[in-house]
Amino acid sequence: MRFLEMKRALAIAMLVLPACLGTTGSSIVSFPVAASGPADAVDGQTLAFDTGRGWHVELTKATLYIGAVYLDESVPVSGAQDTSCILEGVYAGQETSGLSVNVLSPDPQPFPAPGNGTGDLAITGEVWLAGGDVNASDDPTIIVDVAGTASASGTSYPFTASVTIGSNRAVESTDPALPGANPICKQRIVAPIPVDVVPSNTGTLLVRVDPRGWFGDVDFSQMEETANDPPTYVIPDDDTTQPGTALFDGIHASAGVYTFAWQP
Repeated sequence: MRFLEMKRALAIAMLVLPACLGTTGSSIVSFPVAASGPADAVDGQTLAFDTGRGWHVELTKATLYIGAVYLDESVPVSGAQDTSCILEGVYAGQETSGLSVNVLSPDPQPFPAPGNGTGDLAITGEVWLAGGDVNASDDPTIIVDVAGTASASGTSYPFTASVTIGSNRAVESTDPALPGANPICKQRIVAPIPVDVVPSNTGTLLVRVDPRGWFGDVDFSQMEETANDPPTYVIPDDDTTQPGTALFDGIHASAGVYTFAWQP
């Protein structure tokens, strides 16, 4: 069984057996789930912004593949790198059908199937960036696909980037006593994301993704030049360079990039 399916089964068990898990016993609910780019984006136009490193960036393409979304009633223990990728506590909601989102559009893009949960307050959320088994050593799914131009001091760098999360993002344990302290699933799950949501049968769970946060620490001058007439550059899909590491860190950041809201 794929790990996403295993977690789905576990989450459903939590929802169906609330009395055994100490929940409030709220009824099971079903609801639409959608994702979009930032509210101030304009559909069909580039997204322009300046970074803290002094770069002016214009994105012409930016998509994100979301494998699943979860809502949780608890806050996970901070810094527990050797803990399970399943948060402690009770899941109040889940969406397990994947979606490729155009994050340059502010328009809600619906997931292919509804989410489900209970009518209980969720205070943290998770965004799963995986196309299959979240524990698989490799996943060929392109999680982020972007293109644009970065400029500074009169020099422009047209660039592209395709991001996957597999052995290229593996973090080796530095403690022999904890060989599994950094499982690959940790690299594929963005959490905890602060939320204040009570799922219900009326309304839609909206996940907004702001790609500007992906590039906050990227030094575009260190990108690899792949052609010189015209000049084109690529951000490598690994952690061997500053741009590759910084872009992935931005994608994996839980603050300032991902927000959850309940729309009536």
